[in-house]
Amino acid sequence: MPIFTRMSQLSVNKYLVAVSNVFLMALPLVLISTFCELIALICDYFSFSDFGKTVHYVGQTTGMMIPILVNFYLATYLSAVKRIPKGIVIATSLTVFFIVSYQWDLISPLIPLPNSFPISLLTAYISCETIAQLKKVRLFKVKTDQSFIDISMSMLAGSITTIFMALSVSFLFRSLFEKLAALTSWSFIPRLDPTSFVDGLIYEILRGLFWAIGINGHNILHSYKTELYNITLVNITEWHNYGIDLNILSTNFYDFFTGIGGSGNMLSLVLCLLFFAKSKGYKLLAKAALLLCLFNVNEPILYGIPVIFNPIMIIPFLLVPSVSFVIAYGAIYLGIVPPLSEVHSWLMPPFVSGYMATGGAISGAVLQLFLVLIGVAIYLPFFRLMDKRSLGIGVSDIFSNRLFTSDEIEAKTRLTSFIPSLHNNLRDQREIEKLQESGEFILYYQPQVDIKNNCIVGCEALIRFRDNKGKILPPTFISAFNQLGLMPELDLWVLDKAVQAAEKFIIINPNFKLSVNISPDTILLKNFVNIVKDRITNSSLSFDHVELEFTEELLILDEEKVAKIMTELQMLGISVALDDFGTGYSSLAYLSRFEFDKVKIDRSLVLNIDSQRGKELFKIAVQLGKITQADIVVEGVEKQQELDFIASLGVRYIQGFYFYKPMAETELLQRGLLKPQQCEVADN
Repeated sequence: MPIFTRMSQLSVNKYLVAVSNVFLMALPLVLISTFCELIALICDYFSFSDFGKTVHYVGQTTGMMIPILVNFYLATYLSAVKRIPKGIVIATSLTVFFIVSYQWDLISPLIPLPNSFPISLLTAYISCETIAQLKKVRLFKVKTDQSFIDISMSMLAGSITTIFMALSVSFLFRSLFEKLAALTSWSFIPRLDPTSFVDGLIYEILRGLFWAIGINGHNILHSYKTELYNITLVNITEWHNYGIDLNILSTNFYDFFTGIGGSGNMLSLVLCLLFFAKSKGYKLLAKAALLLCLFNVNEPILYGIPVIFNPIMIIPFLLVPSVSFVIAYGAIYLGIVPPLSEVHSWLMPPFVSGYMATGGAISGAVLQLFLVLIGVAIYLPFFRLMDKRSLGIGVSDIFSNRLFTSDEIEAKTRLTSFIPSLHNNLRDQREIEKLQESGEFILYYQPQVDIKNNCIVGCEALIRFRDNKGKILPPTFISAFNQLGLMPELDLWVLDKAVQAAEKFIIINPNFKLSVNISPDTILLKNFVNIVKDRITNSSLSFDHVELEFTEELLILDEEKVAKIMTELQMLGISVALDDFGTGYSSLAYLSRFEFDKVKIDRSLVLNIDSQRGKELFKIAVQLGKITQADIVVEGVEKQQELDFIASLGVRYIQGFYFYKPMAETELLQRGLLKPQQCEVADN
């Protein structure tokens, strides 16, 4: 785990994350190109050659557009990071990309468009960085008092300078390498021999390493595959005409033996998900991706697990195709399987492709099946670790079994930004596991006091951690549960324990009210109201003994659904409180839209009542709460002067250190604070 954690720090590098996200944004174009190729293949099989050629051309043309789109996306992202006008950065980046590609002869033979992904990424980065640095120079600096025309001219000058500098540097490097190559008789472009076993293995590993950071390795190393394709065509022609030996390595060797289901022999991983995953999310992903993997399209799995930037899955992702390469090469070398004697589309499904490409040899399909099973065996232990550690779309049951018990929950890990969050997941996973080993979670209760009657009317349940030495730690661990999507389990565990404690409290004071904080993720669970209802029904509490605290964060997420949930809870008799009132930017709006039973004014407003402005703002907050006819509770009261001022405004309920700090259940009972005789009757 420490090694994985250090490796996963790559996932928070903003430039690597940007590159990966850029390729993810280009994924729809990749799939369109792939499906066009598939349709063309089907048309060719059914002799619709004219339509098939058209669709094939569309697919190839779409594929040629991907490097340009990648350049565009990366320039857009970097311009936002550097706070530079997007239009000028995109125009400059594309211009530099086109001209540098022509300088280095990196143009597609199909359509005269640049097709180098490394140059696409490099020119976008260099263009944006150069413009950002030129902005610091007085000549190119944009001033606020300049007219629109002056600003445009300054940016245009920066763009032209950037283009000139980039092309000059490119020209100098080109000239230098050409002279060096002429003097040393050495090619300045590193070259892998397409027919060499060692170079072929290096190619396969390099392709996997590029994919590991979200970049299509096949596209980056396309020159190798193009050369191998040409060599294969010549070799097969000479084999037919002159009977020479077929090469072991051919263009389809990688497609059919090391890319079964896509790079990394992804079909093996899909089968792991399908048959061995405990997470319903993984099984669903496997079912959705299986059909695509049968046509060797692996992007949904690569980005859905994810494999990219994943220190656990990168290992088998590199290992499986490397082992498959060695086994397939050895099988052909030893004559167990005949060499590939035909060239077929890389989209041809597994087993069919092995049979067809070897000239109808059953051994070709059997070899593919064997490689898939070997891949499953290698992927499986890593995937089980992945499934257990909840780094993908499903969260495992490890926490339910060892920490909390909430059968109703099917928590899901957030995927909104899975690449940078992978590092955080590993870190937070370790934090929670350390807590498991070093102590236990407990509940503390902070009384809420009715200052009119000098009586404790209820308590708020607060989660704490007690280590093995008896030291009580604050709930800093909550952020780790939130990162892993485990707040529902945490919340319902707190609710269960609090309800059990409150059953003892109401025996002493039948009017006692239990207040529990509930996170947005929990409230938005399916059947949340029924979950709460069942817990209270199965206890000795009445619904009016329970109060749930909502935050403004929840109200922002789904107003309509939250309003419905609030109504259902209140119809049962459960009170709903607005927590942390005064900290959100739209608390006032929510007071008018929702019928809260209680409004809890945050301590941040209490801290400012030593000034006249702070007092006036606090008065407004109290008045707003009173307008809604909700009970008002002020949190965080610690000083006498704070209490006096708050009491002068007619506020009745206080929660703070001035009266009581949070305390354990045993202390609350031992001190006899809940006894009704502790209250002074108001009428007396």
